Amino acid sequence: MSKFIDYVSTFLKALDLLPDFNSQTGIFCAMAWIATLIALLLFGISFIADLGDGDADAFGWGGFVASNHGCSVLAAIGIGLLIGLIMFLLVAVLMRFINGLKCDGTLQYSTLVGMTGTVYVTLPPNGEPGGQVQVNHPGQLLTMQAVQYGDKPLPAQTRVVVVDATSQLLTVRPFTAEDLHNHNTTKQ
Repeated sequence: MSKFIDYVSTFLKALDLLPDFNSQTGIFCAMAWIATLIALLLFGISFIADLGDGDADAFGWGGFVASNHGCSVLAAIGIGLLIGLIMFLLVAVLMRFINGLKCDGTLQYSTLVGMTGTVYVTLPPNGEPGGQVQVNHPGQLLTMQAVQYGDKPLPAQTRVVVVDATSQLLTVRPFTAEDLHNHNTTKQ
């Protein structure tokens, strides 16, 4: 284990990424490492819970780089704050975008009214239960319980139009020549 620590220490010294607490650069470097370790810890924990973000480490690294390039303490703090703010804004914009991608996915049964479908299981006459209809709703084929109020049963494969819809039941009527005419004129 001590060989690994020596190797990492040598590597960080070679990249000039070890803090020297006798300079402002070293203080920013220490802040950057502390914030980075906390961010990594929060990243690991985020798989279990939703915690934190990485704006503090952006501030530390921004101040470190500015200080390492000869900026004064105030300039390094200002640059660190600016970079931290930019990172905060980028995260906020990204989160807003991600939130905008949400989709409820709940079927609004009222959208089925007016759609055409096909009888799947014969619909008994006079509103008796027992029949089923398939409706091709955008993105999914729905098979639902249905009734019709005609005086003759509607056999399987009969085209129908949905006139009412709830989560439990569709009310349909036979598809007519007028429906075909209306369907063709709305397509043009």
